[in-house]
Parts: sequence; C-alpha cells; structure tokens
Amino acid sequence: MERWDALLVAGILALLPLLLHTQGLVVAVLAALALLAQAQHLPWTAQGLGLMAVLVGILPTWQWRRSNWHPPLSDVDILMQTVAECTQRRWGALLVLLNPQATIPSTLPGVTIQAQLSVELLLSLLSPLSPLHDGAVVIGNGLVVAAGVIVPISTQPLAFGLGTRHRAALGVTEQQPDCWAIVVSEETGQVALAWQGQLWVDLTLEQLRAHLEPQKNRL
Repeated sequence: MERWDALLVAGILALLPLLLHTQGLVVAVLAALALLAQAQHLPWTAQGLGLMAVLVGILPTWQWRRSNWHPPLSDVDILMQTVAECTQRRWGALLVLLNPQATIPSTLPGVTIQAQLSVELLLSLLSPLSPLHDGAVVIGNGLVVAAGVIVPISTQPLAFGLGTRHRAALGVTEQQPDCWAIVVSEETGQVALAWQGQLWVDLTLEQLRAHLEPQKNRL
C-alpha cells in the first residue's frame, strides 16, 4: 500500500465523523470517493473507502443522530413547574423528553396516553398513588405520549445514592441520544438530568432550565 494511499484513507476516516452527521450522506460520499479513487488508479484507497461505506451502512442509525435538539420553551415551562412540585413533595419522577422524529419501541411496557401536556396531568401520573408512578412518563411534541414506561437500564457505574430512576435515565439516553431525561429523587428531592448517556446530578431548578432551553444550553 502506497504511503499517500494510506494517508488519504486515514485522513478521510478521521474527518468524516466531524463533518457529516447523516448516515445515508456519509455512505454516499464514501462510495463516490471510492469510485473517484478507482478512476485515479488508487486501488488501496478505493478498497478502503468501499469498506468504510459498507461498515457505516450497517451501523445502528441512532449513532448518527446525535443532534442538539431541545424541547420547546412552552414544554419547558410546564416541566419546570412539575419538577418544582415533585421536589417539594418528594415525589420520585422520571420524565423522558422525546424528539418528535423519534418513536418509542412498541415492545417497551407502558400505557399509551396521547394527551395534551399539562402540569396537572403530569402530577396525576407522578403521584405515588398512581399505578403508573414507577415508570417513565414520555413527552413529545407537546403531548404526554405514554406513562408507566419501563425503559432500558444503563450498566454504567453510578455514585452511591443514585438509584434505578437514574440508571433508567442514562439507559434511555444511551439508546436514543436525541432525548433528555429528568429525574427527581424520591429520597432527597434532588434533580438530575441525563443526555446522550451522561448524567448531571444535584441540579438547581435554574440550572435545569438553563440546560433545557436552547439559548441557555451549557452541556
């Protein structure tokens, strides 16, 4: 393999994830570059790019959808009021904020709601007296989509005192990086936020709002 062939393949492999975020577009560009390399009599480059196109094409699609999506401000206001009530009442809560383009797998246990988002509805679902209290409430596009949803649990090591809701928040954002997950601890009333498989704990309400609002995001 010629030196320039190797450098070209390595350079393209390093730069593409930084420049492109759509899986189909990445595959198309790699395939076009492979054909161009073949026409320029660079066989090793052509083969390397062709192999990259195949590998990218079979990667799980969610890995190519890491966007900076944020919930609408009208939803954020409702969520902040709900979280404030839960912290005061020491109600445990797991709120999953779903990108409108994403969907919940039908295999996940839960109850379909499809009702207009409101503080009153959220509190009724999060009340310890609700049979749906222990699962996640999934919110998307101004609607409470479902409640009592059992989401994937993360296997990441967590600090002492963080429980199942925190693991669930991490798990769902690992599987669906476009969503946010808010946790209110039943034991302490403390607020945590998960996003793209990362967890921020002991947030104030002001910090939570700053993370959720696009113009104030600091993650």
